[in-house]
Amino acid sequence: MTSFTDTVRFCFPSNSSDDNLFPEDNQHRDREGSPNALSTGGRPKLGGRNSSRFLQPEEDDLNRGVLAFSFKHAVRSYLADWALAAFLWGSLALLNRSPGHKREFSLTDISIQHTFAVHERVPPYMLAAISVGIPALILLPISTLVARSKWDIHNAFIGLFMSYTMTGVVTQLIKMSVGRPRPDLIARCMPRAGAVDHAMFGLSTYKICTTQNTLLLDDGFKSFPSGHSSLSFAGLGFLACYLAGKMHLWDKRGHRTRAWWAMSPLLGGIMVAISRTEDNRHHWQDVLVGSLLGMFIAWVSYRSYYPSFRHRHSHLPLAPRAQNAMEAEDGDEDEEGLLPRRTTRLVDEANPRPSEEEQAWRGSGGARRG
Repeated sequence: MTSFTDTVRFCFPSNSSDDNLFPEDNQHRDREGSPNALSTGGRPKLGGRNSSRFLQPEEDDLNRGVLAFSFKHAVRSYLADWALAAFLWGSLALLNRSPGHKREFSLTDISIQHTFAVHERVPPYMLAAISVGIPALILLPISTLVARSKWDIHNAFIGLFMSYTMTGVVTQLIKMSVGRPRPDLIARCMPRAGAVDHAMFGLSTYKICTTQNTLLLDDGFKSFPSGHSSLSFAGLGFLACYLAGKMHLWDKRGHRTRAWWAMSPLLGGIMVAISRTEDNRHHWQDVLVGSLLGMFIAWVSYRSYYPSFRHRHSHLPLAPRAQNAMEAEDGDEDEEGLLPRRTTRLVDEANPRPSEEEQAWRGSGGARRG
């Protein structure tokens, strides 16, 4: 059990960058007789087991009450987010079965003459399991047992769903607008016997197709970008961002082992993208752009609920958005259920005035009691 605990502490440091901020603490902690004693410089030694009991002097004046997690407070802060995610989910279901633009093509184009794979290596149900199921199964125990914050659980899941649904809608809209033929379009189309390209323009349209499966034919013109690639990177990319923030990969120390673990979900996205070319569903440009699109939206979604990777509190979620979150005084409790909690504004040393978005929970305060 000790080895397991040490492994968890190694992979998920509570604040690994604080030792870099106050190196003088390391020089004085032994002579004080206690690993958590204050150094002669007047600063607490951070990074120890009980280091979360101390706060930085310059941050103490900014600490006020924080909303205790409840369904009411979550709705007040993130109702618009969940409503948008639900709307995007419904829109995605409709767009998946909607026809789009059908670009002209040439019957002699060998890039669209590949065979049609009846059985895909990654069917839709497996894509959903890879993009949402696997990240959710990893996010839940980490946010519950390691972060021990209900707000962290909430932010992780709303970020994951927002990343997935937003990526799906953006991808489908681009697909329908571009109308690029898939590599197996001719097999889907089944042109009538003796069909040739137009004598003057040298191209053909979907009207030469004889297939009766309109959904299959419509889907044959949705090659760019790859939806499997974008959605897999939307889910697994968000998971990679979550792990990178929890592991403090950008704290200027360099963490080889943590980096491998944090970036490992991206390998799953890469394998899904490769499978689309193996099944003759996409061209290589489709999977490349789809992967980049999914990863970008995953990063945007992550930054909507978590601080920057380089921030010394990157392992903490951003504070809830309720307007009265900071109104409670210490020791008071109002009729709205606002409880006093210790929190930390994410202050950039180069900018003494933090923005409202740069707020995160302190580990022992909002994270443990939230």
